[in-house]
Amino acid sequence: MTREQHQRLGRAFSSSAYLSIKAGFRRLTKAVGGQESAASITRVDYQRIGRYGRAHEGMFPPIDVIADLEADAGDPIVTRILAGLQGHILIPLPPADADPAWVAHLGALGKEAGEAISRLSEALADDGKITADEVRDMNLRGEVREAMEALARIDKALAQVEETGE
Repeated sequence: MTREQHQRLGRAFSSSAYLSIKAGFRRLTKAVGGQESAASITRVDYQRIGRYGRAHEGMFPPIDVIADLEADAGDPIVTRILAGLQGHILIPLPPADADPAWVAHLGALGKEAGEAISRLSEALADDGKITADEVRDMNLRGEVREAMEALARIDKALAQVEETGE
């Protein structure tokens, strides 16, 4: 079914996209210790928590329930899926530095970017292509994510300078 057909039915995404949200919610529920534990963290009972994760149920968890559970889990499991559906990625914000360590930030960026470039080059070396196996086996996404996190630390330090004038 095309995106236009989904929109005519009142849905923006394929059924598999909605199933991935449900699967993510099940992982989130498990991450906080199960349905009863999740119910103790949120405003809904454990039966409803279970229904939110069932593939055949038409209901989805409210955003405040997701927020409460993700805060407890320390991992934005469902939010990451939602961001991906919109074509975005999540990068954790670093804590604010009292005094940004510019040399350390730049050194980390150079190191992480260099490692990402090196691993990507390794993957491309034999045939000029990157395969799914290489992405997994060489942890290519992890390497790229680490470089983006180094950039996020620099961005946070720059924002702090902009806000404080120092």
